[in-house]
Amino acid sequence: MLKAPLLVISVVALARPAAADTDIVAKQLAALGDAASCKDPASPFRPWCIVADFASGKPAELPKGKKLVGITIELAVGADVKQALTDKVSPSVLVIDDAGMAKLSRIKGSNDSEKTMLGEAVATLAAVFKHKATTAKLPADLTSYVKTLKAKYPTKKTATEWTWAGESAGRLRKVGDFWVALEIPSSNEGIFASVFTDAWQ
Repeated sequence: MLKAPLLVISVVALARPAAADTDIVAKQLAALGDAASCKDPASPFRPWCIVADFASGKPAELPKGKKLVGITIELAVGADVKQALTDKVSPSVLVIDDAGMAKLSRIKGSNDSEKTMLGEAVATLAAVFKHKATTAKLPADLTSYVKTLKAKYPTKKTATEWTWAGESAGRLRKVGDFWVALEIPSSNEGIFASVFTDAWQ
Protein backbone atom coordinates (compact mmCIF):
# COMPACT_ATOMS: atom_id res chain seq x y z
CA MET A 1 0.00 0.00 0.00
CA LEU A 2 1.33 3.42 -0.93
CA LYS A 3 1.91 5.82 1.93
CA ALA A 4 2.00 9.54 1.24
CA PRO A 5 4.68 10.57 3.76
CA LEU A 6 7.09 7.98 2.38
CA LEU A 7 6.43 8.02 -1.33
CA VAL A 8 5.73 11.44 -2.72
CA ILE A 9 8.49 13.97 -3.05
CA SER A 10 7.57 17.35 -4.49
CA VAL A 11 10.27 18.31 -6.95
CA VAL A 12 12.14 21.50 -6.12
CA ALA A 13 11.95 23.28 -9.41
CA LEU A 14 12.56 26.31 -11.54
CA ALA A 15 11.91 29.44 -9.55
CA ARG A 16 12.85 32.03 -12.19
CA PRO A 17 13.50 32.16 -15.98
CA ALA A 18 17.06 33.48 -15.58
CA ALA A 19 19.68 33.29 -18.32
CA ALA A 20 21.67 30.78 -16.28
CA ASP A 21 18.60 28.60 -16.02
CA THR A 22 18.07 28.74 -19.78
CA ASP A 23 21.69 27.73 -20.35
CA ILE A 24 21.55 24.75 -18.01
CA VAL A 25 18.28 23.57 -19.53
CA ALA A 26 19.71 23.68 -23.05
CA LYS A 27 22.85 21.78 -22.04
CA GLN A 28 21.05 19.10 -20.05
CA LEU A 29 18.40 18.51 -22.70
CA ALA A 30 21.07 18.25 -25.40
CA ALA A 31 22.89 15.68 -23.25
CA LEU A 32 19.62 13.80 -22.74
CA GLY A 33 18.95 13.71 -26.48
CA ASP A 34 22.41 12.32 -27.13
CA ALA A 35 22.22 9.71 -24.36
CA ALA A 36 18.77 8.57 -25.52
CA SER A 37 20.06 8.18 -29.10
CA CYS A 38 17.20 10.26 -30.44
CA LYS A 39 18.50 10.01 -34.01
CA ASP A 40 17.82 6.28 -33.83
CA PRO A 41 14.09 5.49 -34.37
CA ALA A 42 14.62 2.13 -32.66
CA SER A 43 16.15 3.55 -29.48
CA PRO A 44 14.54 2.05 -26.35
CA PHE A 45 14.78 5.48 -24.73
CA ARG A 46 12.50 7.27 -27.22
CA PRO A 47 10.21 8.71 -24.50
CA TRP A 48 13.04 11.00 -23.45
CA CYS A 49 13.28 12.38 -26.97
CA ILE A 50 9.90 14.03 -26.33
CA VAL A 51 11.48 15.78 -23.36
CA ALA A 52 14.63 16.68 -25.28
CA ASP A 53 12.37 18.43 -27.81
CA PHE A 54 11.02 20.81 -25.15
CA ALA A 55 12.05 23.88 -27.20
CA SER A 56 9.43 23.00 -29.83
CA GLY A 57 6.64 22.80 -27.24
CA LYS A 58 3.67 25.13 -27.08
CA PRO A 59 1.52 26.60 -24.27
CA ALA A 60 -1.55 24.61 -25.38
CA GLU A 61 -4.82 24.82 -23.49
CA LEU A 62 -4.17 23.71 -19.93
CA PRO A 63 -5.67 20.27 -19.17
CA LYS A 64 -7.79 21.50 -16.28
CA GLY A 65 -9.42 19.01 -13.97
CA LYS A 66 -6.93 16.26 -14.78
CA LYS A 67 -4.22 14.26 -13.11
CA LEU A 68 -1.46 13.56 -15.61
CA VAL A 69 0.81 10.61 -14.92
CA GLY A 70 4.29 10.28 -16.32
CA ILE A 71 7.97 9.66 -15.76
CA THR A 72 10.67 11.96 -14.43
CA ILE A 73 14.43 11.83 -14.89
CA GLU A 74 16.99 13.56 -12.68
CA LEU A 75 19.79 15.11 -14.74
CA ALA A 76 22.53 16.34 -12.44
CA VAL A 77 25.28 18.48 -13.92
CA GLY A 78 28.38 16.36 -14.53
CA ALA A 79 26.57 13.07 -13.95
CA ASP A 80 26.44 10.20 -16.44
CA VAL A 81 23.21 10.79 -18.36
CA LYS A 82 23.16 7.27 -19.80
CA GLN A 83 23.29 5.94 -16.26
CA ALA A 84 20.48 8.29 -15.28
CA LEU A 85 18.27 6.76 -17.99
CA THR A 86 18.09 3.60 -15.88
CA ASP A 87 18.96 4.71 -12.35
CA LYS A 88 17.35 8.14 -11.98
CA VAL A 89 13.85 7.62 -13.37
CA SER A 90 10.64 7.55 -11.33
CA PRO A 91 6.88 7.81 -11.89
CA SER A 92 5.43 11.26 -11.33
CA VAL A 93 2.08 13.02 -11.21
CA LEU A 94 1.07 16.47 -12.38
CA VAL A 95 -2.25 17.55 -10.90
CA ILE A 96 -4.11 20.43 -12.56
CA ASP A 97 -7.47 21.23 -11.00
CA ASP A 98 -10.53 22.94 -12.46
CA ALA A 99 -9.23 26.35 -11.40
CA GLY A 100 -5.90 25.83 -13.14
CA MET A 101 -3.92 25.25 -9.94
CA ALA A 102 -1.04 22.80 -10.33
CA LYS A 103 1.32 20.59 -8.37
CA LEU A 104 3.97 18.14 -9.57
CA SER A 105 5.15 15.24 -7.43
CA ARG A 106 7.58 12.39 -7.95
CA ILE A 107 6.70 9.02 -6.47
CA LYS A 108 9.33 6.97 -4.65
CA GLY A 109 8.96 3.50 -3.15
CA SER A 110 9.68 2.92 0.53
CA ASN A 111 10.49 -0.80 0.19
CA ASP A 112 11.56 -3.33 -2.45
CA SER A 113 7.99 -4.35 -3.26
CA GLU A 114 6.91 -0.77 -3.92
CA LYS A 115 10.05 -0.05 -5.92
CA THR A 116 9.34 -3.07 -8.13
CA MET A 117 5.75 -1.93 -8.64
CA LEU A 118 6.86 1.59 -9.56
CA GLY A 119 9.44 0.20 -11.96
CA GLU A 120 6.69 -1.71 -13.72
CA ALA A 121 4.63 1.49 -13.86
CA VAL A 122 7.53 3.30 -15.55
CA ALA A 123 7.69 0.57 -18.21
CA THR A 124 3.93 0.74 -18.76
CA LEU A 125 4.01 4.51 -19.15
CA ALA A 126 7.01 4.33 -21.48
CA ALA A 127 4.97 2.14 -23.84
CA VAL A 128 2.41 4.95 -24.15
CA PHE A 129 5.10 7.52 -24.87
CA LYS A 130 6.51 5.20 -27.54
CA HIS A 131 3.01 4.92 -29.10
CA LYS A 132 3.10 1.16 -28.45
CA ALA A 133 0.08 1.39 -26.14
CA THR A 134 -2.88 3.77 -26.01
CA THR A 135 -3.44 3.57 -22.25
CA ALA A 136 -1.16 2.99 -19.29
CA LYS A 137 -2.79 0.42 -17.01
CA LEU A 138 -1.24 1.19 -13.63
CA PRO A 139 -1.18 -1.04 -10.54
CA ALA A 140 -4.33 -0.67 -8.45
CA ASP A 141 -2.51 0.70 -5.40
CA LEU A 142 -0.76 3.33 -7.49
CA THR A 143 -3.98 4.33 -9.26
CA SER A 144 -5.76 4.75 -5.94
CA TYR A 145 -2.90 6.80 -4.58
CA VAL A 146 -2.71 9.12 -7.59
CA LYS A 147 -6.39 9.91 -7.18
CA THR A 148 -5.74 11.33 -3.70
CA LEU A 149 -3.26 13.98 -4.87
CA LYS A 150 -4.33 17.61 -5.15
CA ALA A 151 -3.16 20.77 -6.89
CA LYS A 152 -1.82 23.71 -4.91
CA TYR A 153 -0.13 26.47 -6.95
CA PRO A 154 -1.61 29.04 -9.39
CA THR A 155 -0.42 28.73 -12.99
CA LYS A 156 0.49 31.55 -15.35
CA LYS A 157 0.55 31.47 -19.14
CA THR A 158 3.43 33.18 -20.95
CA ALA A 159 4.08 33.48 -24.68
CA THR A 160 5.91 30.16 -24.69
CA GLU A 161 4.72 28.05 -21.73
CA TRP A 162 2.81 27.65 -18.51
CA THR A 163 4.62 28.33 -15.24
CA TRP A 164 3.92 28.07 -11.54
CA ALA A 165 5.84 29.03 -8.42
CA GLY A 166 5.82 27.82 -4.83
CA GLU A 167 7.59 25.12 -2.89
CA SER A 168 7.70 23.34 -6.23
CA ALA A 169 7.76 25.64 -9.27
CA GLY A 170 7.83 24.59 -12.90
CA ARG A 171 7.62 25.17 -16.63
CA LEU A 172 5.16 23.25 -18.80
CA ARG A 173 4.73 22.90 -22.57
CA LYS A 174 2.88 20.49 -24.81
CA VAL A 175 5.21 18.61 -27.15
CA GLY A 176 3.29 16.62 -29.73
CA ASP A 177 0.67 14.52 -27.93
CA PHE A 178 2.22 14.87 -24.48
CA TRP A 179 2.99 17.44 -21.81
CA VAL A 180 6.59 18.09 -20.74
CA ALA A 181 7.62 19.80 -17.50
CA LEU A 182 11.10 21.06 -16.65
CA GLU A 183 12.33 21.96 -13.18
CA ILE A 184 15.60 23.39 -11.85
CA PRO A 185 16.65 23.29 -8.17
CA SER A 186 17.79 26.66 -6.83
CA SER A 187 21.31 25.26 -6.61
CA ASN A 188 21.43 25.13 -10.44
CA GLU A 189 23.14 21.73 -10.16
CA GLY A 190 20.91 20.08 -12.72
CA ILE A 191 17.32 19.69 -13.84
CA PHE A 192 14.36 17.38 -13.39
CA ALA A 193 12.54 16.62 -16.64
CA SER A 194 9.17 14.90 -16.97
CA VAL A 195 6.79 13.76 -19.68
CA PHE A 196 3.08 13.22 -18.93
CA THR A 197 -0.07 11.67 -20.34
CA ASP A 198 -3.71 11.66 -19.28
CA ALA A 199 -4.20 8.23 -20.91
CA TRP A 200 -3.97 6.08 -17.82
CA GLN A 201 -6.23 4.00 -15.62
